[in-house]
Amino acid sequence: MSITDNVSLMRLLTKIHEDKGLDFTQYKESTLLRRINSRLHKYELSSFDDYIKVLEESPDEYNELINALTINVTEFFRNPESFEAIKETIIPRVILSKHKKQHKIIRAWSCGCSSGDEPYSLAILFSERLGNAKGRFLLTIIGSDIDKNALKEAEAMTYSRERVKAIDNKLLQKYFEKNESDNFKLKNSVRSLVRLRRHDVIKDIPFMRCDVILCRNLLIYFNKELQEEILLKFYQCLNPGGSLILGMVESLIGPSINIFEHVNNRLRIYRRPEQDFGCGENDIISQKEIDKIVNEMLDN
Repeated sequence: MSITDNVSLMRLLTKIHEDKGLDFTQYKESTLLRRINSRLHKYELSSFDDYIKVLEESPDEYNELINALTINVTEFFRNPESFEAIKETIIPRVILSKHKKQHKIIRAWSCGCSSGDEPYSLAILFSERLGNAKGRFLLTIIGSDIDKNALKEAEAMTYSRERVKAIDNKLLQKYFEKNESDNFKLKNSVRSLVRLRRHDVIKDIPFMRCDVILCRNLLIYFNKELQEEILLKFYQCLNPGGSLILGMVESLIGPSINIFEHVNNRLRIYRRPEQDFGCGENDIISQKEIDKIVNEMLDN
C-alpha cells in the first residue's frame, strides 16, 4: 500500500503541508510510519486522527514531529540521486553557459552547510567535470551556516569512514588521505575551492551572482512566510539560468512557484529562467561535449 492509499496518514501529511509548507509524501513509507508512530507512542495514541488533535493543541509537539521526520545523517553526497543530477545536468550547463559567454567566474552557495560535507561534495564534482581546465575558472563554493561549531568541524576536514561511505573509491583515493586513525582527511585541492562563512540567511546580506544554490533541509525550520521570503531572495541571488536545489521534503511556495522554472519537481531542482540559453531544460550535456569545451580552453 502506498502512502496515498493510507487515508488517515494522508490527512496528517496534508495538514503538515498546509500548516508548515512541507511535503513528506515522497518519503519512504516505512521510514515515515516508524518516525510518526514514535510520536504517537509517547501520547499512547493509536490513530493519526487523534494525533492531529494533539498537533492542533500543542505547537511544541509540532516542532518535535518535524524534528523527528527530518533527522538526517550527515555524509558526503547525501541523497545520491540529487548529486547525480547536479553532476550530469547542472554543472555541465554552468560550464557550457560560461564558455558561450566567455565568463570565467563560477560561484556556488551551499546554504546551511553544517559540517561542510555538502560544499566539499560540490567542489569534488566541479573538479571532476572541469579537469585540467579548472585553473581557467575562478571557482568559488561558499559554505554558510549559523552554527560556529559546525563550521569549526568543517574546517577540520577529517571524516570517519561512515561519513565518506557514499564516495566512489576512486574519488576517495583522489581527494582524501587516510590517516592512522582510519579517518579520511580532505586534500587541500578541494578545500581551497570552498569558503566557509558564518551567515544567517534570514538577516545577513546574501551571496549574490550564484550559478548554483543548494539549500536542503533548512527551510523546514521556518514558517511559510519566511520560506517565501528566502525563496525570493535565492531567486535574486541566482544568475539567469542558475539552479536552486532544495531538500526532498521542501518545495517552492508562494510567488516563487511561478517565477522559477520547474526542472525536476521530484528532486526539487528549479532554475531562474534564461530565455536565450539555447538548451532545452531536460537536455543532458554529455561528457564528450564537456571534454571538447575543456580542450578548447586548454588550447587558448
